[in-house]
Amino acid sequence: MDEFAARAVQRAIEDMRGKLEEPITIDDMARVALFSKFHFSRVFQRHTGVSPARFLSGLRLDEAKRLLATTTLKVTDISARVGYRSPGTFSARFKTCVGVSPTQYRKTARGSDR
Repeated sequence: MDEFAARAVQRAIEDMRGKLEEPITIDDMARVALFSKFHFSRVFQRHTGVSPARFLSGLRLDEAKRLLATTTLKVTDISARVGYRSPGTFSARFKTCVGVSPTQYRKTARGSDR
């Protein structure tokens, strides 16, 4: 991949990381990368191996895991901080992707069965 495209993908990733709590569309990502959304999607997938939406979802779940393990924030607050409007949707997606509920993840990450 050429250097311009790699920098564009990196700009989009940095922008995503800085705005996890906000709704982010493919149009938003493409605008940051200075590409059309169709070209951006192809370039992003070629560079990362996953779609922009899947990458964003992974960033959000990674941040949720970090917050669950290191803070006492409520699960509902964490879900909002990582861009989910519905705590139920967040919990369901978390369990599907991680294998346990956010509450169980927190207990396991802290080495506790409380």
